[in-house]
Amino acid sequence: MRQQAQRIAELRGFEYFIVALILINAVILGMETSSSLEADYGRYLHWGNRLILAVFIIEAMIKIVAVAPCLRLYFGHGWNLFDFSISVLSLMPATAQFATIAPPARLLRVFALVTHSPELRLIVCYLLQFISRMG
Repeated sequence: MRQQAQRIAELRGFEYFIVALILINAVILGMETSSSLEADYGRYLHWGNRLILAVFIIEAMIKIVAVAPCLRLYFGHGWNLFDFSISVLSLMPATAQFATIAPPARLLRVFALVTHSPELRLIVCYLLQFISRMG
């Protein structure tokens, strides 16, 4: 099972699929900001979001199984931890005490695109260094 997970995790097509889902998720999140679209298609947007979140969780599980039993190889990598945290935060219901946390967590999933592009990752790292030096 571990070898199969490794093969899937290393497939270029798998990564492109995840990137495509991140972009689709960004479009869905944008559509949810329109009250008319939300009124007409809210149920479908909600289910689309849930389906995409489920795929993100499956992606994390595949990557975790691929490095098992040494989970540090997954959780020790900052970008994987970022992806995992976003997915877990997105599972929180947008009601009661989590009402202020859940929507930003869902929006952060769009930033998971950075984890799939070495070029974007480099730009973000340089930007963070620049901002920290300004302080």
